[in-house]
Amino acid sequence: MNIRMHHTQYSTEVLSYLKVFYPLEKIEVNNNKQPLYEITIGSSFIEVIYCGDDYENLRRYCNLENNIRYNDRHISYIPKATVTLKGMLYDLCSKVTGIVPTWGVLTGIRPSKLAYKLCESYGQKEAVYILEHYYKVNSDKVKLLVKVVEVQKQYFKHQRVQHSVYIGIPFCPTRCSYCSFTSQEIKSQETAYKRYVDVLIREMVAKKDAFKHLRSIYIGGGTPTSLTEDDFNRLLCKTRELLGNQKVEFTVEAGRADTITEKKLISMQRYGVNRISINPQTMQDKTLVKIGRGHNVQTFIDCVHMARRLGFDHINMDIILGLPGEKVSDVEDTIRKIMSLEPESITIHTMALKRGARLLEDEKMYRILMKDQIDGMLKISQKIMEEAGYGAYYLYRQKNMIGNYENIGYCKEGYGCIYNIHTMEEKESIVAFGAGAISKKVTKDRLVRKDHPKDVKTYLDNIDDIISANKVFWEK
Repeated sequence: MNIRMHHTQYSTEVLSYLKVFYPLEKIEVNNNKQPLYEITIGSSFIEVIYCGDDYENLRRYCNLENNIRYNDRHISYIPKATVTLKGMLYDLCSKVTGIVPTWGVLTGIRPSKLAYKLCESYGQKEAVYILEHYYKVNSDKVKLLVKVVEVQKQYFKHQRVQHSVYIGIPFCPTRCSYCSFTSQEIKSQETAYKRYVDVLIREMVAKKDAFKHLRSIYIGGGTPTSLTEDDFNRLLCKTRELLGNQKVEFTVEAGRADTITEKKLISMQRYGVNRISINPQTMQDKTLVKIGRGHNVQTFIDCVHMARRLGFDHINMDIILGLPGEKVSDVEDTIRKIMSLEPESITIHTMALKRGARLLEDEKMYRILMKDQIDGMLKISQKIMEEAGYGAYYLYRQKNMIGNYENIGYCKEGYGCIYNIHTMEEKESIVAFGAGAISKKVTKDRLVRKDHPKDVKTYLDNIDDIISANKVFWEK
């Protein structure tokens, strides 16, 4: 598929957005083939023409000097040229392909961040109008965004200058077929696995001031509970030592039920972990086998009961929509089974196919199979969540999500995850430790990232340089 662009300054945005409509196509710009779309960008106009044989004179033209109006009242908001261009592509591509993206022209992972800015600048009514008419976002998604923004406002009231800490454990017992996270199977990383906690603790101690004045701390991965009981206990002990007596939201992404033991849960209780994730991904045994999880449904249920017996009163559970072979009825069954366990929060992910995931081997067949199922899965999950009294409290998106949908975090009132909210809205700094971890320094409206090496051996062998680089980064 060829796109002809007379100016290519927006070619990256165009190619990324066209993937929403043509996910399986190889899209090129200005090769010698007949173009499917022709884009002309002038100093004060944009024109997009569809060149296929099935439509004649299908084109869009926009004068960039026009402002927008809402109820005959002038609004100072002028959309960026990229937003206008993608809006024109939305109109043409939707007509040609029959695909109408519910998130309109948005391809970024933080739509709620945009909603915040628009609401603060123009008020909620005008923000809704702008999102629907210029970003082309479906009215149901706009309502969801506004709801999330309103819920999150209570978490930002009277906010003091604080930050959060992230500690990364890049190991899993096995790699799930859909996974593209920075994680390694333990059996392939035996030597690095034995050294990892010692080096990680060394990095944490080198920046012990990061553990003062915290809002939250999150130990994620990978699967943190894939560590041995002794290493897991040592890591938590040192973390609590650095934290002192601070009472903060302390989350451990326990993850897979096959890695959780009573001793590990007792260690979490001893050192003040007050929020844990135990993630089934699905409550269908046949699917768990297909995706390579090491537990079955009953193992997961037993693990939840053990955590409750030991006193954990904030348990989060994750599920994934679009797992291989599952239908809407399977998702409904999964969510209703999870609701019977009464988690305080639940995150519902839509499958994203990324490089490194084994499911990409069957991407074409998989996308065709799933594209008509995801919308129904999202609708039934939202219906059950609302009926059970759970509200949406954070939302984010990923590239290559099937159907171009979203991930939504739901919770009972008062159980929103502070770390998740602040991470997604990028309103505070995050000091990160470990292989693959990403630190974020927020100063006013500026955000700077610092990535740790993803490769575990590289991280271990270069820890002195990493510690020095961390020092420079945070002192700038």
